[in-house]
Amino acid sequence: MKRGILMELTNEDFQLFERDYFAFKQLKASYTIAEIEQIKKNYQEHWQKWKALQQVVAKSLPAEYHLDKPKIESWTNGWNLRNHFWCAYRDPQHRNQNACLATLLNKKQFQVYLMFQHYKSGERSGSLADYNALLPTLKKWSETVDITDYYIWPQVEHELADHLLLSEFLADPLQSEKLEAKLEGRSFQVGKLLFKTKSITTVDEMVVQTIKELAPLYFALS
Repeated sequence: MKRGILMELTNEDFQLFERDYFAFKQLKASYTIAEIEQIKKNYQEHWQKWKALQQVVAKSLPAEYHLDKPKIESWTNGWNLRNHFWCAYRDPQHRNQNACLATLLNKKQFQVYLMFQHYKSGERSGSLADYNALLPTLKKWSETVDITDYYIWPQVEHELADHLLLSEFLADPLQSEKLEAKLEGRSFQVGKLLFKTKSITTVDEMVVQTIKELAPLYFALS
């Protein structure tokens, strides 16, 4: 697949997740077998597009990042359709590291962000304290990138909530204390969010650029 114009997210990509039910048990109670098969087919088609996007991005990143084999989450967990698509990028030298760069698509937004993966974190390396210690470094880091469309939020905040613009966070010294109070013993997340529109063109180029911008934060944890 070519880069550029073919790599775009359309309204249909977001609408895929606009549904009342995600559990197959609930779907079977509300739809015919034929309708469920069509839903599954539609999901698979969009997921294949999502997978292709991540593969294009991975091949376009600097070789020295060693991020050419992203972990692309499946479109189902066996019992449920996903309510979002997710992908993690990790340096293979730190494949079991809790911190990662990630992409996520849900019904509201597309995001490229730095995160600490709490799920099964005890089986991976990298402490929560070291990760959260990045918070005071964001001001200096922000001076090296264009933080338009960047947001910051506590990990416990729902992914569909209205997150805080990073520019507003950095402009108000009190916001740091407010964020730390909201962490609830967890982590923060920071990254670029693009919201549901008619289309987001050259999305692969945007992801590559954003990962490059976030890379210094990620590799500071290596």
